[in-house]
Amino acid sequence: MDVAAELTALAAQAATGRLTVSDGQLSIQILLRDGRVCTIEPSTARPALGMRLVSGGCVSLTNVGAALSMQQQHPQMRLGDVLVRMGLVQRQEVEAVAWEQMCDDMAAMLRWSDPHTEFESLRPDTVPAPGPTVEALLTAAASRDQRWQEIVRRIGGADTVPSLSEEMMGAKDRALRPTDWAVLCRVDGQRSLRSIANQAGFTTFEAASILLGLIAGGLVTVPVAHLPTTTDRPSPWPAQPPAPAAPTPPPVPVVAAAPPPPPTPLPVDQFDDPADLLRELSQLSGGLDAAPRRRGH
Repeated sequence: MDVAAELTALAAQAATGRLTVSDGQLSIQILLRDGRVCTIEPSTARPALGMRLVSGGCVSLTNVGAALSMQQQHPQMRLGDVLVRMGLVQRQEVEAVAWEQMCDDMAAMLRWSDPHTEFESLRPDTVPAPGPTVEALLTAAASRDQRWQEIVRRIGGADTVPSLSEEMMGAKDRALRPTDWAVLCRVDGQRSLRSIANQAGFTTFEAASILLGLIAGGLVTVPVAHLPTTTDRPSPWPAQPPAPAAPTPPPVPVVAAAPPPPPTPLPVDQFDDPADLLRELSQLSGGLDAAPRRRGH
């Protein structure tokens, strides 16, 4: 079933309801209202909103803890709504995070080889307010998928393990954005890109984009020839063409890389409790502030 074609048809009909898409192991529910996308809910855990806002410098850890305490008194409210009502973040900041996750979920779903779909009509008053158009979301997801393939070719994908550069300690101080710092302070030569993304609240795509900037700045390195052993991304590392023939010795054929094994779900790392957030950040040298840091201070 072509999910993009079905979504486009539902948008043309101004449909309101729930489209469930599954591939036998994972599933995603897409709520539509008047042909526009309201929410996308995957069956796997998402990066924690609170930690993502902290890593982005939008809110302090203390304020996230206060919002979580308030949410416990009003469990029907989402954390993002609580933060906005308390005046701790702007609505646009929460919507930007939601859009990032929505694009990531859509891009992942469109890569499923043979998904099954089922649509259920719903009353408009039982569905959240409509959000972006189907066309805008599909376009963003396609662009993200293309960009991810470029990232995989450059750094090896979600399982690459970045390390701090040897030249970093002798380099001049430089200003870092909160997002840069959130990724950099978790680079230890042991954690994978996927693990860093989970702990900082980023999608893997976001963390990879930030990592590329840190690599360009000479702060971080990744293995030169790293092939991902597990990935939920589009295609295996492309095989290199055979080396050109030479008189002596005879050319050695290049063996194509084996395709990766089936994807594994991301580990659950919700940080629902403020204490979990504090424990995570207490392990980082100097902690994590909402304001940009200068390396070496």
